[in-house]
Amino acid sequence: MIEKLKLLIERNIFLADITRYIYRKTILRYKKYKLNKNFNKHSKFVLEQFNKALTELNIPYWLVYGTLLGLYRNGKFIEHDDDIDVGLFLNYYSKDIRVVLNKYGFRLVREILIDNGEYGREDTYNLQGIDIDLFYFNKREEYFKVHDFKNEDNKSWSKTIQDKGGLIVRERTFEQFDITYIDFLDSKYPIPNNTHKHLASVYGEDFLTPIQLWDPYNKPKNIEILDNKIGVVKTYE
Repeated sequence: MIEKLKLLIERNIFLADITRYIYRKTILRYKKYKLNKNFNKHSKFVLEQFNKALTELNIPYWLVYGTLLGLYRNGKFIEHDDDIDVGLFLNYYSKDIRVVLNKYGFRLVREILIDNGEYGREDTYNLQGIDIDLFYFNKREEYFKVHDFKNEDNKSWSKTIQDKGGLIVRERTFEQFDITYIDFLDSKYPIPNNTHKHLASVYGEDFLTPIQLWDPYNKPKNIEILDNKIGVVKTYE
């Protein structure tokens, strides 16, 4: 019965829009509140544990997206955030990452793979109820490429995966950068040395001015939809 109702909603665009609006204003808002409350309590510990794990692996990483934005703009995590974003180089990927992160208490939640992970991937781990998303950058010519994933318009993630076999792939292009370090939460953490330009290419030139609502699927100039690629999702208990 529930599956039939979901299918009916997916097929009726107006009904789907109304349902998503109600969901965002009620259930999703409450979930975000609970996640954010937990994030504010445990985020420092989670980032410290991740840093210890990657240091043990001797794998370079750096803060990206909302985590980097909060650090650079506010000197702290964004108050309404609920996860942590980090970047790594794809050629450093190995199964040892999962082994060592498990040692530090992290649980693998999800992998999204492009061409079985050879072209690109995104991993999500969880510790203390906080997700940490690992975005894998790849050097191509004079740029760095990295990927994120989205559902089709007017479809949920699950319906997109059901219909397409995976998610839509978005490829971001960044100017190459070196890694530098900055004081954050009583420790030193790695960030791109061209942080201002790096963040402007994601959030726009006025990113230093906070906004209440930002569309994570905005399409700035450095994004391209890869119609010939698909993000295959693997989830773990």
